[in-house]
Amino acid sequence: MLNFIAAASISSFFFGLFGVSWESVDDKIRREFPSVKSVSTDQLRSRYEEAGEILPLVIDVREVDEFGVSHLGDALNLETAQAIVNMVAQRGLGKETEIVVYRSVGYRSAAVAADLQELGFTRVFNLEHSLFDWANKGYPMIDSSGSTDKVHPFNRAWSVLVDDSLHAYPDK
Repeated sequence: MLNFIAAASISSFFFGLFGVSWESVDDKIRREFPSVKSVSTDQLRSRYEEAGEILPLVIDVREVDEFGVSHLGDALNLETAQAIVNMVAQRGLGKETEIVVYRSVGYRSAAVAADLQELGFTRVFNLEHSLFDWANKGYPMIDSSGSTDKVHPFNRAWSVLVDDSLHAYPDK
């Protein structure tokens, strides 16, 4: 885990100096997590809109303060694969349970999806471009007060991928 945090920090620094794009994020995810399948924000949104559609477990794997700024309405906030495994077991669900994980742009959630696959989960998907794309498209999100259009931009490097007008940080 320490190596992952160090790699994420270095990546954030690198992208902060040299710019970041959806193409670079997608390439990095494909290269580092080739077995992870993704679902687009449009595909997940369509499933929410279809009456009678059985929805996957949607897991926001960001930190609590990021989750507090905004999240998908039915998302659970569990930061690690092990926390997800524990929740699935507590609910009496199996490793074939459909799960969609997301974070800010999808890189860190792809790592969690890969961890879940290694633990035997067979229907795990990473939300492509994750919450930033969801917010940029104006899809519904909530915070503790109800509906919101704001999103935690994570840091300066990654924040270029979400519209400036949507940025919000947690109240301290």
